[in-house]
Amino acid sequence: MDEAKTWVRRRPYQALALGYVIFFVCAAAVRLALGANGLADALLSAFISTSVYGLFALFQLRRARKTKRRLDDNGQVKAFIRYPDSRPGSLSSIWNQGIATPGAASIRFQPAVYDSLEPSGRAVEFTVREVLPERRKVGGKDRKYLPASYQAVIVLTDAGRIELAASPESLDRLTRVLLPGPG
Repeated sequence: MDEAKTWVRRRPYQALALGYVIFFVCAAAVRLALGANGLADALLSAFISTSVYGLFALFQLRRARKTKRRLDDNGQVKAFIRYPDSRPGSLSSIWNQGIATPGAASIRFQPAVYDSLEPSGRAVEFTVREVLPERRKVGGKDRKYLPASYQAVIVLTDAGRIELAASPESLDRLTRVLLPGPG
C-alpha cells in the first residue's frame, strides 16, 4: 500500500488520468446497466459527467502543487497545531491550519485558511526546547480536518506543549531545521 501512495505522490497527473479512466468505465457501465438508450448514449453521458469531475480534480491538483512549490521556495510547510494541555473544549481538540516557518530552535506559525493558505490572524513565534521523537499517525475522531497521511509530534516550547501535524516529509524537514545534528 505504501508503494501505491509513493507512486501517486510522485506521479499525481498520471494517477489523476488513471482515476479518470476507472471512473469513466464505471460510470459508463452504470449508465448502460440503468437503461441508457444504447452504447453511444451511455458513453457520451459518462464522458460528460467524468469530464466535469476530472476538471475539478485537475484544478485542485494544480492549486495544491502551486501552493506546495510556493511554500518550498520559502522554506515553509503546511502544518496544523493544537494545544493539548489547554482546557477541554477550548483549543485542546481543535487543529489550526497554517504555515510553519522553522528557524534555529524556533517555529513561526501563521494561521491560514483555504487550500491556498491565505494568512488569517496573528502569527505566533514558538521557541522550541525539544521535539519528542515519537510520531503518531493522526486518525479517527482525532483527525478532524487533517489529510489522511499526516503524522503528529509533540513539541516542547516556551509556551508549553504543542502538537504539530504535517506530512511525514514536512516533519522530517522541520526536525532537521529545528534540531540540527552534529557536524
